[in-house]
Amino acid sequence: MHRTKEIIMSRIHHVRPLATLVTALALFTFALAVSPHGAARAATTAVTYTVATATFTPSSCDVPPCQVLSDTFTGPGTTTAAGVPASGDFTWTFTASKHASSNSCAFTQGAGSLDVTWADATTTEVTFDFKARDAHSWAIKGQVTAGSNAFYPTSPQTPVSGVVGYPPNPCTGATVPATISFLPPVPS
Repeated sequence: MHRTKEIIMSRIHHVRPLATLVTALALFTFALAVSPHGAARAATTAVTYTVATATFTPSSCDVPPCQVLSDTFTGPGTTTAAGVPASGDFTWTFTASKHASSNSCAFTQGAGSLDVTWADATTTEVTFDFKARDAHSWAIKGQVTAGSNAFYPTSPQTPVSGVVGYPPNPCTGATVPATISFLPPVPS
């Protein structure tokens, strides 16, 4: 009888922390759902802009072959999402922190900035980090840091992510596709 009581108490002792954790997670989830900030964040969806052909221009160096230190991409971007700016002129600048060992013009990672001038003449500025996702694109991740566009403010934070096509020859100019997604803090 004494041994049975010890076994039951031992099992209760092991279940109690799990029950406490589940209760705490449930309360936290409920609190997040009913808070105004949590509700707005949960209802927000990303707004994706497509830049069908961004013109890619590598920085020039004095005496080729030499290491390219930055690239610029420019092009018009559009979205079909309602209630947000429908189009704008996008200018990305990529600055390398790491180059491919096989090509001094090819970036594998670094940081950059994106400047957007929207059709209504407002602006959005983004800073981001990028990393080569494969031999065909760079993945970017960052946030809005400045600008006059009310849909994509700096506070509360507007996260940004996207993909920019890798140029066929990173030492020369070309056109590449790109997409960028903004996660506005207020549902559109």
